[in-house]
Amino acid sequence: MATERRRFADDFVHTGPYADAISNPHESNAMPRLPVSFPLPLLTARTTLKRAERPAGLAVAAALATSIALALSGCSTPVVKPAVDLPSNFAASTASEMEPEAAWWEVYHDPLLTDLVHRAARENRDVKIAVERLRVARAGETVSQSWLLPSVGASVSGSDRRSGYNLATKQGYPDTKTTSVGLDVSWELDLSGRLRAGAAAADADALAAEHSMRGVRLLVMSDVVSNYFTLVGAQRQVATLRAISAMQDETLRLVTARQQVGLASAFDVERAQTDALSARAQIPPLETQVAVARHRIAVLTADQSFNTANIQPSSGDLIDVPEAKPGQPAELLQRRPDVLALMAQLDAANARRQQAKAEWFPQLFLGASFGRQGLNLNGADLGAARFTNVAGLLAMPLFNAGRTQAINEAAESAQQEALLRAEDGIVRALEDVENALVTLAQERRRSGSLQLAAASSEAAQNRAQSLYNRGQIDLLPLLDSQRARLAARLNSNESNTRLLLDSVQLYKALGGGWQVFEQPSNPTASAEADRPPLS
Repeated sequence: MATERRRFADDFVHTGPYADAISNPHESNAMPRLPVSFPLPLLTARTTLKRAERPAGLAVAAALATSIALALSGCSTPVVKPAVDLPSNFAASTASEMEPEAAWWEVYHDPLLTDLVHRAARENRDVKIAVERLRVARAGETVSQSWLLPSVGASVSGSDRRSGYNLATKQGYPDTKTTSVGLDVSWELDLSGRLRAGAAAADADALAAEHSMRGVRLLVMSDVVSNYFTLVGAQRQVATLRAISAMQDETLRLVTARQQVGLASAFDVERAQTDALSARAQIPPLETQVAVARHRIAVLTADQSFNTANIQPSSGDLIDVPEAKPGQPAELLQRRPDVLALMAQLDAANARRQQAKAEWFPQLFLGASFGRQGLNLNGADLGAARFTNVAGLLAMPLFNAGRTQAINEAAESAQQEALLRAEDGIVRALEDVENALVTLAQERRRSGSLQLAAASSEAAQNRAQSLYNRGQIDLLPLLDSQRARLAARLNSNESNTRLLLDSVQLYKALGGGWQVFEQPSNPTASAEADRPPLS
């Protein structure tokens, strides 16, 4: 009777994922069936091996696995790195040894600007989207690393099979009721390094996502500063136009009074009125620019466009533009988030090339199930018995119609693409800095000349106004001097705004600023503090 009970118990366990191996069908981590399999010696509850023979099968499996691992250890996949010559200094800079400021927006000494930058860096929706992408990448990293370790699961099952046959028939086809509780373990031994390469690729992807988040934060901060200076510049232009327009209105009033007493002609009045109206007509577009800049800043700081009451720059002196301190080209590559992201993507491509090459080699899977199983036969309780199932599978592809070769060719092309992108990113980063340095230097020269021109036109207009009031010149020279003064002041204001925007472009090209928002709150924190915070 005990022999019959074991026969039915074994029949229940026998259906499994291997053609020639015994496995528990309730494994929570069943191992995959690969194209060609070579079952290793197994140890199960129904094995017929003697106890003295059991270790021999495991020894053979271990020796085979060790031999394969040693054979694969000699295989290597080329790891590519960018080959770009870096100059020792930037050609357009004379202060290359000085590092740029981390919190570069603070060099403008504007408290409102600093507050807006901090709000945008933490609350901007694009930054938060990038943070969520980083979370996804880190979760993928955890998933990839988990494949390197065994998987453990628990299973509980039961079945009740009954028929309407008579007792004689049930002797050959009995009613059965079974219950089973087990613990399942499965593990793929990474002989070829395929899983390790996949984990390395996922780690590089997560690092690329971190740098992409930093790049988004840098772009948001630079957009805030650029729109702030656009707002300040437009407000200054509006103030200049209103002041000069008021002066031209006064000139129109004087010319009209002189025309009424016969000292000026109607033509003089029309010319003065034309200049006054033309100056006033330039104000609405600038006020539109002020409103648009305010709306943009509100959205960048995670507010809404109609809520701009707190964006009120001070109308004080001109904002000074500090001297450029670009540092050295080699250090630029450690600050630019886009370049760092491209380098991380190249590391991921290198790892995936190794992962693809490992597809040529065997894969070794181990699995085990342990538990207790109860059996009731035709209403007779046969009790519970322990079951054990240990299985191994060594598999490798022999023919798959060129799929493995295609996987390797795709990985190689992706590796070369990532290399070219990284080299192009480095070259473009150097170009951005050189262009920004030249643009800033030339605009600084232009701004100095325009400031002198504005001061000269101011003196000329005052002298012309004095001569006109004494009747020593007619209206035409006075109007010419007013037009020249208006043009010079507007050009000077525009150049000062352009100078500020060019300086922002330089700081953006240098790639700094994001580090300020990644300082760990606890300096003694463990390795987790080395990762940038998610918010």
